[in-house]
Amino acid sequence: MPLVVGLAVAIALVLPGAAMAVDATPKPIPGGIQIPGGPLIHVFAPGPEDQGFMGENVEPNTITDFNGFSAMAYIVGTATDADGNTYNMVNDMRVYRGTYVSEDGSILHGTFGFI
Repeated sequence: MPLVVGLAVAIALVLPGAAMAVDATPKPIPGGIQIPGGPLIHVFAPGPEDQGFMGENVEPNTITDFNGFSAMAYIVGTATDADGNTYNMVNDMRVYRGTYVSEDGSILHGTFGFI
């Protein structure tokens, strides 16, 4: 029994948030892309404006109060469905890792990504 209690205490000390409830939801950046007739998506498209992007000085991550590393790639090509139809494909892939302030004001560290 002492081993089980010791293990539980060790896990609570090692895993932040294991001993207390924290709302880890990051705060989204203000602004973004407005979908006509739909929601505001809190994301910007960094890149040259003459190529259809939003400029080279726009925020690459989607989290406000964030301090860390951001990486992104635009993947362009074609895709073919099961019926042989070909489509142009443009994917926006990003990953972030760093410290951020969550919705409840907690300072946390996390890794995020989207495609």
